[in-house]
Amino acid sequence: MRARLAAALLLAAAAPTALAHHGTASVGGLGLEGPGAALDTASPLPLGQGTAFALAKSERVAFQQRAGFTDQKSFSSFNTLALGYGLTPWLSAFLFQPYSWKAQRGVGTNAGLGDANLMLSGSFKWDEGLRMVPQKESLDELEDWHFGLWAACSLPLGATTHRDDAGQYFAPDMQTGFRGPSPGAGLSVMKQLGADLTVLGEVNYQHFFDQRSAQAGYRYRFGAETRASAALAWRPWASGRTRVDLAPELSLLNLQRDAEDGVALRASGGTILYGQTGARVTFGAVSLGLSVKRAVAKRLNEAADQQGSEGLETYRAALTLGYSTRL
Repeated sequence: MRARLAAALLLAAAAPTALAHHGTASVGGLGLEGPGAALDTASPLPLGQGTAFALAKSERVAFQQRAGFTDQKSFSSFNTLALGYGLTPWLSAFLFQPYSWKAQRGVGTNAGLGDANLMLSGSFKWDEGLRMVPQKESLDELEDWHFGLWAACSLPLGATTHRDDAGQYFAPDMQTGFRGPSPGAGLSVMKQLGADLTVLGEVNYQHFFDQRSAQAGYRYRFGAETRASAALAWRPWASGRTRVDLAPELSLLNLQRDAEDGVALRASGGTILYGQTGARVTFGAVSLGLSVKRAVAKRLNEAADQQGSEGLETYRAALTLGYSTRL
């Protein structure tokens, strides 16, 4: 049976100044045979024409509490419902709807729907030349190099006028929306190294435009995000319609500085290398995944003045539940 994989970009939260919190996650599901899928690094394989996909993902992020800071970020919870459909054998479409919950000591908590995200993903393979992925591939054909190219853009549906415990407007990083579209694009690659081992890689970029906020009284722009990820998907055990996949991953994240009224801000942005361990158990058409991610190296701009930003998490833990079926 042909593997049916979905891999997509969820454009998550971004933020300002020393309390910046950018973040991106991708979600995946997999079939019983063929190459495995990582939990964050996108797979280039398509859903397949007429195949529907649904996935719920919940990620909890706890931040380090640092001396000398007041009103520190304590945690964020990013939750997403993803729906996908195979338009053609090689083209898949996805819709993502996030729901965020953010907490900041001394300021309050904010929760609500975020900006929805639309994505198109094209899948290609190298078989005596570059060609579109066909509707059906044998297990031998799945050993070819596979490539994916996707483009996405968020819809500014999330709230940007929520207030904190003191009745003031939350800072842009604590709001659940961006007040404008956020486009992104990425390229993924996959090679099956054996019956139970697959290597995956991905690079992607996300851009943010100025927020023209009447409440804040200034223009704000979140820093652009560039990622390069690599993962292994290893199947150590399978029996009948049940299988287990282990997926260690490395991800390099570069964050540009945020800007206010066109001026780059100190204590924002930097480069972080994340290491992640993850596993997925598949029961027929249902898959359950769990992963834990931490920063293993980082170089933040004015690091001593940052808190609640990427690279300063205690941990990032995620749980996914996916289902796919042919309609």
